[in-house]
Formats: sequence, C-alpha cells, structure tokens
Amino acid sequence: MSRSFPLLFLLIAFGMAAPAPAAAGAAGAKIDQRAWTAMKQKVQLPNGVRLAYVELGNPKGPPLLLLHGWTDTSRSWTILAPQLARYRVLIPDLRGHGNSDAPDCCYSLSSFAHDARLFLDAMKVKRASVAGHSLGSMVAQLFAAENPDRVDRLVLVASTALAPVERGDWLWNNVSRLNFPLGAESEFIKTWSALSSPTPLDPDFVAHAVPETIGISAHVWRGVLRELAGIPIGRYAADISAPTLILAGGRDELFGADHQQALRKALPHASFRGFPELGHNLLWERPDEVGAVLTAFLASSEKVEGVAGARNDRKQFYTRAAGLGISD
Repeated sequence: MSRSFPLLFLLIAFGMAAPAPAAAGAAGAKIDQRAWTAMKQKVQLPNGVRLAYVELGNPKGPPLLLLHGWTDTSRSWTILAPQLARYRVLIPDLRGHGNSDAPDCCYSLSSFAHDARLFLDAMKVKRASVAGHSLGSMVAQLFAAENPDRVDRLVLVASTALAPVERGDWLWNNVSRLNFPLGAESEFIKTWSALSSPTPLDPDFVAHAVPETIGISAHVWRGVLRELAGIPIGRYAADISAPTLILAGGRDELFGADHQQALRKALPHASFRGFPELGHNLLWERPDEVGAVLTAFLASSEKVEGVAGARNDRKQFYTRAAGLGISD
C-alpha cells in the first residue's frame, strides 16, 4: 500500500539512465523519469507470472531488493536509488502493478512474497537485503519471516504491525465504491495520489506516477484491499531474524503513531528513525535524508546472523550513523 490515509502518496520517480558499475560508496546518476518505463526488463516466473523490473547499480555489488507500495510501481524508488549505486539494485513491479502481469488471482501478501522469492531465484540471488515501502514493507516482513536464510538486512518504510485496512474505514469504503476506469479528476485519486503530499514532491515524478496509479486494474485494487483487511501484519514479526530498520513519517495519516508503536513493540530489536515533519511517502519527500539513514544501515556491516548478532551489529550502526537521529 502506498498511500497516506486520506493523504495521497504516489511513488517518487526519478529516473535513472542505465548505470555503469559504480565504485563502493559512489553516487549514481539521477534518473530520467521519462526513461523509466523503457528501462524495464521482464522475467517469467515458474508460477507463470511475468514481472517487469529494473536493475541498477553495481552488478557485482551486494544484492538489494526494493519493493514498492499498493498502486505504485518500481518508479517509487527512483529518487532515492542513486544513493544505492554500490549495490546490485533490483526493483520489480509487483504483480498487478506497472508493466507486470495482472492475473485474476491472487493478491495476498503470500502471493507477493512468493513472487519475490521466485524473482530472486530467477536473478540467481541467494541472499539479499530487502527494503519495502508501505505494502512493499508488509511483503518484506512476510518474506523475511518465511525465508530467514535469504535476507541479510530488512528496511521497513512507512510500515505497520496492525491491520492496514479495516472493513468500514475510510480506505475500505472508498476503494470498494470506486468507479472504473478512474480519472485524474476523481476526488479519491486527488486524495490518494501524490498531489496531496504534506511536503513538496518532485513535479516530474508526480506527473509520471499519478497516471500509473490511475492505470491499476479494478481487480487489483479490490484484490489487495480484501486481502489486507483485518490482518495484523505483526503476526509475522516473531519469525524475523534479520537486522531491521524502521523508517517512519510523523505526519503519516495511514500508519500513524499507533501503527509505529505496535511495529516497534513487535520488532523490539529493530533500529528506528522517525521524520516528524514527513508523511507516508517519506522516501519521495526527503530522499537525501531518508537515503542517508538507509545507506548507513545497509553499510554498517555485512552479513549478521540472529538476534544476538543484530544487537552487536546495531552498536556498529549507531557509531557509523552518528548524527542521523536513529534510536532503538
């Protein structure tokens, strides 16, 4: 899910021309939003679903899987992606989104997480760090819980441990009643999309992201909605062993303080960084600041096993990330 409740949150887009391998720590080139769709490749998974994806950064760097939110696309990570040039960055469009297949069934977290595992298999990646935004963060939680041997680090952006949707709430009522095809003049789209961000967004990104949200099929909107309703995401937390970083916006109207408190309680060993002035789409709003925290976490050390290892690793992380405002 990639919206703020009822704020709209579309993915940030900032296209990246096909990058050359980057030296460790070097920043990549800014992405051209107009070129993003043309950069996508496709892979057919063993379950029959074809996923569109973009690969960026250093082909020989540590693998990093980025997962976007509901009704967003891989474009969501484009503004922050240049800071990740030392990694082999893999950014798929989730099933039903962007240029990936939109089968009639199914849109549960299990389906998305299974796709992620098959996608890494297809990319010949045994282990990767995983970062997810909104819906992508929920998929990342389940993926990390089910595949602990395949996740080096976990980053949850605008996430939750509670049920993200409840029957009868604002989101349930509005999505259930949407009339398709959608249009930019729709009051719901004006509220759901990046146009109502609490802080300014890159206008070029917004111009490309909003039409992608409008283009999502009705069965995908409703399929995800039904699968998320009433399911507390924290049910997966006990099985997550990877070192974890939580990034949260203080003005997130979708996953506010109660969601963040529940998430920190569910993942007591996770590191946390709040951005009080930002909303649900903090990675689009302040990509330099958010990216600095994310990259410090990813670079704090290499592979760390188990909770004890995560505790020791956090000490290194805080030392290297001094001044970034991270807490546990």
